[in-house]
Amino acid sequence: MKVGVIGGTGRIGSRLIAHLQAAGHQGTALVRSTGVDVVSGEGLR
Repeated sequence: MKVGVIGGTGRIGSRLIAHLQAAGHQGTALVRSTGVDVVSGEGLR
């Protein structure tokens, strides 16, 4: 199963991703991009 984890670089999220991967799942950390202007959306795909 593919799972996106918001806050995956934090204490709980990083452990959650490790447990997901150990169980054979694909855990991916979802993080904020510093290259995106949140007001205009410039830099979004």
